[in-house]
Amino acid sequence: MAKTSIEQGQIIFRQWNERDGLNETTEAFNTLEELFRLCIEANDPLLVDRVHVTGSDADGNLRKLTLVFQSITISEGKI
Repeated sequence: MAKTSIEQGQIIFRQWNERDGLNETTEAFNTLEELFRLCIEANDPLLVDRVHVTGSDADGNLRKLTLVFQSITISEGKI
């Protein structure tokens, strides 16, 4: 039986600014360590929006996992 494996992945960041509006940028990763680094190094105004992971299951079948995040900003004194 084959071992599960990650072949590649992409992390999609969203960024908002007054001039351009909403933009998305994509960074590729090949390991969970790279994904972790990209997430923790993301600074304002970049927000992690989605993560796509492509790999294979124990039977060798191609699988794709998508993680979707929702972000919110609360300004002090405004709830």
